[in-house]
Formats: sequence, C-alpha cells, structure tokens
Amino acid sequence: MEHVSHPLIKPSKVERRLYQEVIAAQVVERGNTLVVAPTALGKTIIAALLSAQLLQQNPEGKILFLSPTKPLAVQHSNSLREVLALHPETINVLTGANSPEERQRIWNESTIISATPQTIENDLLTGKTSLENVQLLIFDEAHRAVKDYSYVFLAKKYAALAYAPATEKKKSKKYVLALTASPGSTEEDIQDVCKNLFISHVVVKTLEDEDVKPYMHDIHVDWIKVALPSEFQEIKTQLHAFVKEQLIFFKKLGYAQKMHLPFIRSRELLELQTQLRQDMMQYGPTKPQLYQAVSRAAAVMKVWHAITLLDSQGITPLNDYFAKMKEAAKQSGSSKAAKLIVEDLAMRRAFAIGERLSNESIEHPKLHKLKEILERQFKENPESRVIVFNHYRDSVTFVSEELNKIEGIRAVRFIGQATKSVKDKGLSQKNQIKVLQAFRDGTHNTLVASSVAEEGLDIPSVDLVIFYEPAPSEIRLIQRRGRTGRKHDGKVIILMAEKTMDEAMYWSAKKKEKAMHDILHTLARQTESIVPATKQTSPMQQTLLKFAEEKLERIQIYVDQREQASTVIKALSEYTDVDVHMKQLEVGDFVIGPDVVIERKAVEDFLSSILDGRLLAQLMNMSQAYARPLLLLEGKPEELFITRNIHEHAIIGMLSAIALTYRIPILFTKDARDTARYVYLMAKREQISKDKEIRLRMGRKGLTMEEQQQFIVESLPSVGPNLAKSLLEHFGSIQKISNASLDELKEVEKIGPKKAQTILNVLTEKYAPKKQKQTPAAPLTPMERANNEMDAFVEGEMGETLSLEENEDMLMGPAEEEPLD
Repeated sequence: MEHVSHPLIKPSKVERRLYQEVIAAQVVERGNTLVVAPTALGKTIIAALLSAQLLQQNPEGKILFLSPTKPLAVQHSNSLREVLALHPETINVLTGANSPEERQRIWNESTIISATPQTIENDLLTGKTSLENVQLLIFDEAHRAVKDYSYVFLAKKYAALAYAPATEKKKSKKYVLALTASPGSTEEDIQDVCKNLFISHVVVKTLEDEDVKPYMHDIHVDWIKVALPSEFQEIKTQLHAFVKEQLIFFKKLGYAQKMHLPFIRSRELLELQTQLRQDMMQYGPTKPQLYQAVSRAAAVMKVWHAITLLDSQGITPLNDYFAKMKEAAKQSGSSKAAKLIVEDLAMRRAFAIGERLSNESIEHPKLHKLKEILERQFKENPESRVIVFNHYRDSVTFVSEELNKIEGIRAVRFIGQATKSVKDKGLSQKNQIKVLQAFRDGTHNTLVASSVAEEGLDIPSVDLVIFYEPAPSEIRLIQRRGRTGRKHDGKVIILMAEKTMDEAMYWSAKKKEKAMHDILHTLARQTESIVPATKQTSPMQQTLLKFAEEKLERIQIYVDQREQASTVIKALSEYTDVDVHMKQLEVGDFVIGPDVVIERKAVEDFLSSILDGRLLAQLMNMSQAYARPLLLLEGKPEELFITRNIHEHAIIGMLSAIALTYRIPILFTKDARDTARYVYLMAKREQISKDKEIRLRMGRKGLTMEEQQQFIVESLPSVGPNLAKSLLEHFGSIQKISNASLDELKEVEKIGPKKAQTILNVLTEKYAPKKQKQTPAAPLTPMERANNEMDAFVEGEMGETLSLEENEDMLMGPAEEEPLD
C-alpha cells in the first residue's frame, strides 16, 4: 500500500488515493469548493491534505474546521492529530463547554481549531475573536448552510475579510472547503448552499467513479413490504370519516377542491391553512365561517398525523397520540381543534377501537418483521452491530422496549437532547457519547435511533441499517445509508407498509437523490463560477469593499444577552461601522443612546406578554429608566388579531395604552433583519456627530426580594441566572457569598477553580476607580398617574387577569380562530 508523502503528513499514516490529492489541489487552484461525496470516501482526509498544503505555504495562518456538534468536532480534532505532523497542542477543540477566557487562550495558541459554529459565532459577536488570520475555513455537513444557521453568518464574516483590500496583516489568500454527502435535491437548494458559503466550484464523487471503486465497499439495499392487518382499517374508516366531514365543509366554502381521500399530502393541508389565514385577515369580518374553517383545518392536521402513525407505526404509538389529544382538550384554554376532535362521534369510535386492539395485542406487522430480521442477523453473526432508524421519538422508546424482550438482542434507544415531558427525557450530549461507547464495545448491539443519529455524531460503522419507515428526504436517505459499508460490505433494509404513504416517501426520496446527482454533475462540469455573477457580486460585497476603504465613526449598540442567538444580532454585526456589546440588560433589548431603549417583540411574544402580565412591568421599567423608550413589533400588524385567541378590542386597547398612557412609540418591522435595519439607522441618527455617552440603567420597580438578590449575584463574572440561584441556595445570602473562601466557592456545582478565583477576585479586590466626569441621570418620567390609568384599563378592558376563564368571552369574542400546534 502506497502512502502520502508530505512534510506535514505523518509517514505511513494516510493511504494514497489519487482522487483525494486531486481534489485538494483543485481547491488551491480554483478557490472556494464544495465537495459532494458519499460517507467513507475520506472527506476528512481531503481536509487534512489541503490543510497540510496551505500550512506549508503559510505556517502563520490558522485552519478552522467547523462541525455541527461537539462529538463530531472532537472526532475531527482526533483525526487531524493522528495524521498531521504538527505538535498535538496546536490542534484543539473549541465548544461552548470551554469558558470564554479558555476559548481565547486556545484560539491564540492553536494552528488548527475544530469547533462548533455557534461557539465561533458567539465569540465573533462579542468581539472575543477574529477570522482575520484564518486561511482555510472548512464547513462539515455543509448542507446545513441555509436560512439562519450559523454557517451562513460565519461565511459572510469570512467573505468580508477575503474581499477586503490586502493589508500587511492579510497577505495570504483565504479558502473555503465545504463537505457534504447531500447538499439538496433541487438546483435552487444547491445554489442556495453555494451562494451562502461563497462557493465558486463543485466537485462530485460517486461510488461508480473509476478512481473511487477500488476503495469502496458494497452496500446491499433490500426493501420489504408488509400488509396492514384488516383491524387497522376499522380505525382508518373512522378517522377518514372525520376528515371527510371537514373536507365537505371546506369545499362548500370554495376550498380544498382538489383534495380527495384516501391520499392527502401534508403539504396540501399546510397550503390550505395558509390560504384560510390569509383570507380570514382580509374577509374575516364579513365571512365569520372562515374562523371556524381555520380550527377545522388544524383538527384535520392532527387527525391526518394520527392516520400516518397508524399506517407507519401501529396501535401503541397511535394510542399514545390519542391520549395526548384527549389530555390537551381537558386543559384550560385548550384549542378549538382539540375540542372538536374529542367531541366528534367518529373520533370517539376510533379511540375505542384503538383501546380494544391494544388489549388484543395487535401491533404493526413491521414490528414482527423487525424482530424476525434481527433474530436471524444475530444468529448468523452474534457480534453484529445494527442501527434501527425510526422517525418518531415515541416509537423509538416502544421499539427498543419490544426488542429487549428477545434473547440475544441488547437494544438501547438513542434520541436528541430535548426533554419533552417527565416520561420522555432527552439524552444529554455526555450521555449520547456514553451510549455510543457502550454500542461500540458491545454492551449494546442494537441502536434504536431517531433522526439525531443520521449526522453530526461519531457513530461506528455497522453491519446492518434498518429503516423502520422510508426516509422522508434524499438527504436523510443518504445519511442513514452511510452508516454502513465503511470498513466492510454493508446491508440496508427498508420496511414499508403497502398502499400507504410509506411507499410514496420511499420513491420520492429516491427520485430526489437521482435529481440531486444529475444537477451536481452538471454544475461540476461548469468551468465558470457556479454562482451567478449577480449573486456573487452582491450589494453586501460591494458595501464591504466600500466600507473597507472609508474611515467611519463607530456606532455603539448595547444588546441584552438573551438576544445573542437571534438573527437581529447577526444582521447588526454585518454592518462594518457597528460595535455590538452583549450585556445583561435589566431594561429593554437594545440601548442605542443615553436616553433611548428599545424593546423588541415578535407578534406572538407581544400577545403572550399581554396574557401573562409581563408587558405592563416591562413598559413601566422602560419608562422609568429611560426618557425615550421605544417598542418594536416584529411581524405583520394584521397578525396581532389572528395569532391568538384575544379579542381585537383588548389588543387595540393595549396598543392605545402603550402610545397614550405610557407615551411609548410603536414601530412595526417585517422580520428580524428589518428590525436590525431600524435599530442600526436609529442608533446612527442618535450617535453620529453627537458627543453622548451611553449609560445602561436599571428599572426601579417590579423586582421581588429574590429577584433583586439574584440580579446582584448575576453581576459577578461568569455567573448567569442558574448559577446565581445555585450560589444563593448554597450559601443562603449575598453576605455569605461575599465572605466565602475559594474552597467554599468550589463546592458549588459548576464552579471550578478558575471560575471560583475570578469571583473571589471581584469580591475581595480593593476598589480603585479612575477619575472621570460624572454624567447626571436623565430626568424620570412621572408614572403614578400612568400606573393608575393602566390598572383601570386592565380591570375595565380585560378583567382582573387575561387568563381567567370567566373573562374568556370578553377576550375571545365570537368564532375566533385557534393557535396551531
């Protein structure tokens, strides 16, 4: 076996594969490149070869390797340490688990950084790091570079440096290497990824390529159909009866003319809901039946999901879903859709049949077939490793429990981190790694996994992959299939229920995969840049060049830390004359001047804050702390009256009170980027050519004793709300925290030696202020009369509280629509 020979590649570590070396050389020659290749073709080795080549040319430059998850970042770091002839301490991992100070040290000392994108994004937003010295930016799982994912933001920041005029600091060229097995099924999807990552060329490798075949293993794919038992039809008849009744209602109103049972696509139902909402906004007052139609559409969505569960998963998952619907209908303020379902005669029959079939132990034939396949697999090869993919998290638990009843099968469920209920707790990343290690060493031989196992985790290659239902997209089909056939021949089995949506999903995914490969091969043959010139030389790039040549006054915008993950902050940071400061603001979301504070609320949040009473306290604090408060409402104004079950009189009354009683202006913005534009322009108007120092202030009312204590403790370095509560619960008072020793501080959970020392330094260091000119506080707006008027408004217009059932009619009004789940 021949190995790669390079000064920065360890001898006899990397098998020489011509296609990998060619791709690495093409990136240097052509620039930013998207590499599309199936799993196991060695995309990480391509990244290592390219890194070695660039570091040989410019040893001072950094390589930044981005991965969606921490386990994958750690895996890439280990792989690069194994093959690159660099000191191990110069190749490091950066994730949110590292403290900000530790991340800064690691960044400065490293040549290659393997990181999660959110970590780098946060450090860029807070000014703790810069991409200026990065000569190669690698995006793993590049198909994620859509919408507001962190990849898109980081690519823009990197491109800004790449397009800026050369300086003494920036002598080396900057490259992007994007890696994925599946960038999308349409030309628009693929172009979107390429545009967002500033890709100029695409390289496509497939298992059929002559230079790839010698290194690949076969993956045999079988699909097995099962027939649904006749008993299932009893339930489907009742569920279809409910849906049919609603379709008749829609058709009488002129909607859903092309919808027919037994097959209705979810997309059609979503389009129906959208159309009904739009028409309700326009014609609602003259066509009150539209409000009822929206509720019926939401109910159909729920029942259609029940039909899908029955077809694909069986009786137990269906009954679990029925139970959730019935429980939701019992809750105070439950949606009209939930009530419509549980009160319907056909649905009640379906509930009863489901309970009867469960008592008769009738389950989906897929489960029997799955048990049969696994028993045969482990009988033939007891050391096998198997992954069973299931789209539904509830079913993952059920299937794993059923498999563990069979001798020789040691199944474990593998799900995401989110905890959905007391009974359905998620797996932390730490526990995910433990489960995978137990699977790797044979403690478990079967992994029953949700979609979380499709990508972003270091899962060992397995002998057999089983799809409990067909993958709903070409990306997920490719990702699942790629879990086998890495080190030896693999096998994939896809289970499908006959004459159900299972069959449609399978053929749809196959068709999209073929379309993706056809488009990619077309793009790969292009000699010019694949992104149209009009998109590549966008106004953003022209603006970057313009600002790079001009010396502008810096605009200072203070942003509450809770907004850190929002698109608004990313959009603000794209303005090259803005300094964004993340602070823990007690009042408002943005401070743009000595007297100006802005509260940003999406329509949904605005309505929720009316119902739970937060809005009044927030408005009061804003008006007391700043002379010129402002409220930005994000979304369409008409959405205020259709998003929640709140009567329009109550909403208009609240808007009037904000403007007239609290004297707070209200501006509407279309979306997060529009909000950023407003904040930027207002800050620029407020600050440019004005010698004003921005002061961050605190509200004077509305905090309980516990909240005041927590607020004080949160001001300590590296202490957030949860840690503040832990400190107060551990010591009992702020005084005892102040008197604590280093060892006593370290006894608190999540406080290590470094954090304890930092806190202790702040508490014990002698105060030595620098002399500076004192700025008098802004005059306060008198609020007693305003508070009395607001109290009267709340009692008179909304009742004692907006959540009380006795005020439901006043709030809801007749025939309002319901929130969609």
